[in-house]
Amino acid sequence: MKKSNNCTEIYYFSGTGNSFAVARDIANKIGGKLIPIILLIKNEKIETEADVIGFVFPIYDFKPPVIVRKFIEKLRNIDSKYIFAVCTYGITPSGSMKRFDNLIKSSGGFAVGMPHNGIGSDLFSQA
Repeated sequence: MKKSNNCTEIYYFSGTGNSFAVARDIANKIGGKLIPIILLIKNEKIETEADVIGFVFPIYDFKPPVIVRKFIEKLRNIDSKYIFAVCTYGITPSGSMKRFDNLIKSSGGFAVGMPHNGIGSDLFSQA
């Protein structure tokens, strides 16, 4: 990926649109370039010249989704970057940011509570 006029790139994955909405809002506020992970995931390697890299994703089973983990494995030349992550969650972010930090050393991790959209036992307890 070539350097753009923006020195901030925000990579996002969104299953229901919640994480996309958060990523879009962040990009608008800081003037970052919004990039869907799904468009780059088939690349063998992913290079960036951005100074700041953000990740926005939902929490699946108390950790980042597999697609986000595979994407991070393909990233190159990121050692000197400021990296941040924002997860969206329905019940609890739990230790998800710590798990993300095990994948890639981030400078900051944030969690945004959203409506829970998974099927759970609470759905059936009202019957």
